[in-house]
Amino acid sequence: MKHVDLHVEQAVGVGKGYFIEESPPGINLLIELRNEGDRLLRLVVTRFNAPTLTFDVQPHSDFAVGIASVQTVGIFVPGDGKGPGKGRLTLIPNFAQINLS
Repeated sequence: MKHVDLHVEQAVGVGKGYFIEESPPGINLLIELRNEGDRLLRLVVTRFNAPTLTFDVQPHSDFAVGIASVQTVGIFVPGDGKGPGKGRLTLIPNFAQINLS
């Protein structure tokens, strides 16, 4: 898998999966979520033989994390009301092994 950059737009109360790795033990990913809307975005990451991780990304902010053994990456827009959650999701595999020079 190469680096992936996805546009996210989904309604309040909706969860959506954006990545799945079917083969254990998963993949190492750098995950960046840029919240471009007025709603909280909840990043949900499941991992092989490890607890699920959740991160709340506040409106108009950026969040990035490197995680090993990733099985799935999803986003949930909690709350009620109108207006979608919006942002950009970037996934970079095996970031630790990339030579940036």
